[in-house]
Amino acid sequence: MSHSFTDATPIEQSIFLLFMILWIIYGILNQYASINKITFDATQLVWTQEVLKIILSLILYRIQDGYLIHLKNELKEHWRMILWYLIPAGLYALGDILTYVNLRVFDPATLHLLGEMKLVVTAIVHQQLFRKMLHKSHWFALIIITAGCLLKALDSMELSNASEVALEDINTQTNSTADSDEDITTNVHHHPTPTIFNYSLIGIHILITTVAGVFNEKLLKDKPAICINLQNLCLYFNGMLFISLGMMIIEGTSNDENKTISETFISYSSLVALFSQPSVASMAVIMSIGGIVTSRFLKVFDSIRKSVATALVVVSLPLLSRLIFHTPITVKMIISILMVVLGMNIYTSQPPPARIDEQTIKTKNSNAEEASENDESELFLPSIALPGRQHTIHDHNRNGNGFVQEMSKIRQSNLTVV
Repeated sequence: MSHSFTDATPIEQSIFLLFMILWIIYGILNQYASINKITFDATQLVWTQEVLKIILSLILYRIQDGYLIHLKNELKEHWRMILWYLIPAGLYALGDILTYVNLRVFDPATLHLLGEMKLVVTAIVHQQLFRKMLHKSHWFALIIITAGCLLKALDSMELSNASEVALEDINTQTNSTADSDEDITTNVHHHPTPTIFNYSLIGIHILITTVAGVFNEKLLKDKPAICINLQNLCLYFNGMLFISLGMMIIEGTSNDENKTISETFISYSSLVALFSQPSVASMAVIMSIGGIVTSRFLKVFDSIRKSVATALVVVSLPLLSRLIFHTPITVKMIISILMVVLGMNIYTSQPPPARIDEQTIKTKNSNAEEASENDESELFLPSIALPGRQHTIHDHNRNGNGFVQEMSKIRQSNLTVV
């Protein structure tokens, strides 16, 4: 059962902090590779991460759950679970393909800006799949966090556009003064104008990756009898199969006839080239460990808190980048950090969302209690309408007049009228 960070045990709080630390390190390494113009095959990196996750899961299974010889029997016993994990693994793979397609039309800054709506979508999907109703304060906190992330993404986009304009100015001045027609800098890549269909693909990408994450959380929590390392093995193995299939399809449709499938992602030379760059190899190791930690995170907390923690990492990276890479800090960045921290405090200060059926029972019980209290007050404190004012039994007892004497007066008055 998910709960807040303050109510978690020290081990669970360590999982939360380790999740954020790993993502911060990954963000710094990614920025380092971007600043130093280190190129690598992202698809090959993701495939390598899946292989490393499988190796780590096997090691943890041997340490925590038993000998590997028992793994075969457990897989036979829980073979339906392997089929269930085809759903999130397939959705994750489809999300990676859509990311590749969207990057052909949108620049990374715009894609990141539109992707910030994933937090709200995660809350909606999580509420429906787990039948948990978020409080109004939860929604208010999520909106504040989303607005802070959007502000940070807008600021990053403005900085990126400013650098591109400066780069174009340098090219223009260089071309006008140089003897040759060759630029000393790289030309800025212009993306085609996006259509409604391209924007709809972004929406589909956000939806399917959100459903994949929440569905993975549901499988982890609905099957507590199955060890988490075995469930991770099913997810990562299926993910590796889908990524391999996608890479084969991409290479099959490429125009390079001299390049075979084995030369793209499973050759020894390609792995050596990938791990020869320390920053890229570190990214692969960090994200492999991050995948293992994420499953523990979802087991203890939930997908919404995972998105909130990720948002806090995103807005915290500029501060670390300022210290490490001396990148500028803007007012918008500071405001975005404050908004995310404020939203996170509001969200974690509220009680965890309860199931919809539990809330319905609580509402019915509270209504029944109020109705019974009203019935009891009417039973023990009846109000008798008399000419001139309202009297109750307690008034009669306090004045020394009994209920029988009062009723006899009413009958006499009625007989007089008749």
